[in-house]
Amino acid sequence: KLMPNHANAHYYLGQALRKSDNLEGAISELDTAIKLAPDMIEARHAMGQVLQQNDDLDAAIESFQAVIKLKPDFVPAHNDLGLALIQKRDPEGAILEFRTALRLDPNNLIALHNLGLALTQKGDNAAAVTQYQDLIRLAPDDAEAHYGLALALKQKDALGDASTELRKAIALKPSLPEAHYVLGVILLQQSILEDAAAEFRAAIAAKKDYAEAHYALGTVLQQKGDLDGAITAFRDALKFAPMAAETHNTLGTALRQKGDMAAARVEFQEAARLNKLKSDQQAATFAMTTGLAHLKEGKFDAAVERLQAAVALDPTNAPAFYYLAQALQHTGQSEAALAAYQKAKELNPRVKPLP
Repeated sequence: KLMPNHANAHYYLGQALRKSDNLEGAISELDTAIKLAPDMIEARHAMGQVLQQNDDLDAAIESFQAVIKLKPDFVPAHNDLGLALIQKRDPEGAILEFRTALRLDPNNLIALHNLGLALTQKGDNAAAVTQYQDLIRLAPDDAEAHYGLALALKQKDALGDASTELRKAIALKPSLPEAHYVLGVILLQQSILEDAAAEFRAAIAAKKDYAEAHYALGTVLQQKGDLDGAITAFRDALKFAPMAAETHNTLGTALRQKGDMAAARVEFQEAARLNKLKSDQQAATFAMTTGLAHLKEGKFDAAVERLQAAVALDPTNAPAFYYLAQALQHTGQSEAALAAYQKAKELNPRVKPLP
């Protein structure tokens, strides 16, 4: 209040708001700090982290890239950019960032771990195994490193070795829910049902909202003939992941086995609705991608047609509305362009102004 142009004050307030889980407030304060001090690396980096936490990956990537442009040797930005690219399913780009981080700091444990993660996502499991083994030599008590190695080994179908690494991870960090879950999955694949159920329960104890673990526990109980327990587990999974069509469908199957046909029918109908919604969203993404390509090629009428199809299929797709606004603008339909832009901004308040 006393010094409204104090960039550091806005930066620290943004950080405090972020730690209080007020992400929108944090974004607003960090944006102000950046406007007041465009070269403030810390504010741009924090902005990227908040945007990543808020699932706005494209904007997060832009923020991290801006940091790197200002300070190419800033290792945390390379690490965070790599993680955002993993979330975008771009392992090749992520690998480049992590290798850059390691060139700048060869013993950076975070970059070593993240590189293994990116190699696993790429499907280069042999390289991922080697990467995690190198990391474990540097940090033998790193539970996450043993867990990462286990995932890479599991991808290679080396289930025995993967189980060994998972047990090491659990011994080092018993509260690591993912390790319990993956070990449970391996035990379920091996039909060791009691032990699998114990691991899924351990995962849930460590992370109450672990929808996948609730679902997997339900699957085990269903196989064991405990339909009441399975139904409870599936419903617990849906508390945390209500849009999971597979869970609705499996719950419907368990209810049908119990003879509750009316409740089963409700679950099957919801599963069908969610599957259609997912199919429409995938079709919308394809239509948007095609429309964007037409837009870049200057084929504006074709772009409008494809982008209108995208927003009709998925009325929650903010980027599709934004690109539709651009295409309509190019075809002289200014009022329709403004309406599309306003819809994009309603869905994503941080959408950029139209060019």
